[in-house]
Amino acid sequence: MSYAIIRNEKYTKDEMIKLAPHNERFKKKYSNKNIDLSKTSQNYHLKRPQENSYLKEYQRLIKENNLNQGQLHKNSIYVCEVILTSDNTFFNEIGKTETERYFEECFKFMTEYKGIGKENILSAVVHLDEETPHMHLVYIPVVNSKDKKGNNIRKISASEFWKGKDSYKKLQNQFYKYITEKRFNLERGKENTNREHISTDDMKKLTNFYNTKKIKENFNEEKRHIITYQDVQDFYKYEDFTKDNIDKKLIYPILKYNNSLLKQNQDLLIELSKVKNAKKYYSDLQIQNNQIIKENQELEDKLKINNIELNACYDIIKELLNKNEKIEKILKDKLGIEIINDKNNTIKNLDK
Repeated sequence: MSYAIIRNEKYTKDEMIKLAPHNERFKKKYSNKNIDLSKTSQNYHLKRPQENSYLKEYQRLIKENNLNQGQLHKNSIYVCEVILTSDNTFFNEIGKTETERYFEECFKFMTEYKGIGKENILSAVVHLDEETPHMHLVYIPVVNSKDKKGNNIRKISASEFWKGKDSYKKLQNQFYKYITEKRFNLERGKENTNREHISTDDMKKLTNFYNTKKIKENFNEEKRHIITYQDVQDFYKYEDFTKDNIDKKLIYPILKYNNSLLKQNQDLLIELSKVKNAKKYYSDLQIQNNQIIKENQELEDKLKINNIELNACYDIIKELLNKNEKIEKILKDKLGIEIINDKNNTIKNLDK
């Protein structure tokens, strides 16, 4: 099953300026080997910027839409960009017409999301000259606010627009709900609120390598644990991937992560061994204790029997002594024979 993919990135003023050459294909040559310039003419806009730079287009929209910039400074977030896509399997299955409809619905979703509006979008361009079809949509994060006089204004504020630690999760949930309601058979990307948000550039590079057969075969298990990159399995092929980039961005983090897992596993094995030894020692003690309890019970039973037998012997001896007393009395009375004994002492000893 393919995934409905939407990723958001925030950009400062200087970063915004650098977006246009790639998105709008201003250059005639790119280091990105995945860009096939012979297919660049197939790229198309759902909203084309009127100016030849994103900065000029941004300034035009600010003036035209009467947007309040507040306290924006050099390092403030000026614009955001979402990348909307899926994987090649999905696009190959639905064909050209449905692919166009998919991106039209993606564009419509973003115009309606949190009231962005088509008027606050600098550019929405679909790239078909790379490995996987995708759309770059650059927009101004605008929120409703009030000025010092209490008047309603439209203010630029990325922090308010993306307020809350689950703001990206909400974006993904709403996009998935919207796009599936438009009859696109997709799954939502896997959730993990603890995962680190990565840059669009890193996402492009990772997905380029992820989609290769080699990664699927050799790193099928590792890809589920690749550091904290967000939804690696959802990403699509993008920019060129040199050996250095592969080593730096994927192989080394995986090896580092695996080494960490090995150490943790060794520590756990040691602790487990201790636990097993403790359990065995406890088990042996338990067996010994049960044996002692059993032997003690047997001794108690024997003692009870012995006490019964001893009491019976005492009764017999006592009876014999009483008979002996009668015999002594007869001997004394009839024959004048007197036998001296210590009957009382004998009975006392028996009582003891």
